[in-house]
Parts: sequence; C-alpha cells; structure tokens
Amino acid sequence: MSKLVLRSCLLLFLALPLSGQSANWNIYTDSQGNFSVLFPNQPQDTINRKDETINSHTLLAKDGGSVYTVVYSSMSSDQKVDDATYQVFRDAVFSELPKCDIEAEHEPAPSLGGYIGHWYRLSCNMPNTRVIIEGNLYWGKRYAYAVMAMFPFSASRPQGEEKFLRSFAVLTAN
Repeated sequence: MSKLVLRSCLLLFLALPLSGQSANWNIYTDSQGNFSVLFPNQPQDTINRKDETINSHTLLAKDGGSVYTVVYSSMSSDQKVDDATYQVFRDAVFSELPKCDIEAEHEPAPSLGGYIGHWYRLSCNMPNTRVIIEGNLYWGKRYAYAVMAMFPFSASRPQGEEKFLRSFAVLTAN
C-alpha cells in the first residue's frame, strides 16, 4: 500500500465534519477489487495507483462521526502468502499511520480462505484529534485489503462497525 493511500484516507477523515448522515446500509460490490461489503451509503472511490502491476483504490463512506473504508490493491502477478510477507504488508500499512499504538490484535472476523488476516484496534494521535481505528487487514495471492472503521477517541464504537466488518467477502477465490 502506498503512503498516499493511508494519508489520503486519514486526511479525509480529519476534513469531514462530525455531523450526522443517516445510514442506509446497502451491499456494495466491486468486481475490480473482487469483494463485496455493506456500506452505510454510496462510498467515494479514489484511485491510488493504476498501472500494469497494481490497481489500488480507497472506498470511503461516512456515517455521522464514523468513517468506513476499504483500501484494496489487486496485483497482476501472484504474491507469496505466508506470515513473513503478511508482516511486511502489515508493517507498511502501519508505518503510514501517524503515531498509532496497537491496543489489540486477534483473528479477523470474518476469516477469508486463502488469505492471511488479522483484526486490529489502533489508537492514533492525529493533528488536533485522537481517533480509534478498528478493522481487518488481509493479504492474499492477488489481493490485499484494509477494511477499517475510524471514529473519534471520545466516541463510543459505532453501531454499524460490526455490520460493516463482518459483511466483507471476496467474490472469487484468491
């Protein structure tokens, strides 16, 4: 994942007002990204990188003070799927987050066949605010995903977070 991907996502989170929108959860299917997920409204799609080797997008939807995002990368060639490669992916994602501490880590929900994944709860100090990021990272042969919900540190966990995270599914096997 590029630095631009996560920085753009975090900057957009900071720029969004914390006033509410009403959630109208619908299934969103992305055939290029090979996944489906429930979003509270139509997500904004930003192309992070598109060339002959990698196609990467950030999909982002806001509901009240919460932001739901899927960052995906599809690779043109097979990648190694093992713990060491997953750690490189995870470290690259986390290195782009400003001053985040891992508060918790466990198996992802849902788990995806053919992918290595973990669920994380991060506490992040950003300019002028503190946020919680909870979600799953998945690494597979042709696709990598960051499926995350972000909300202010002072707020309670969003009601839609579990619905969003647990709805994530791949369309075809890795």
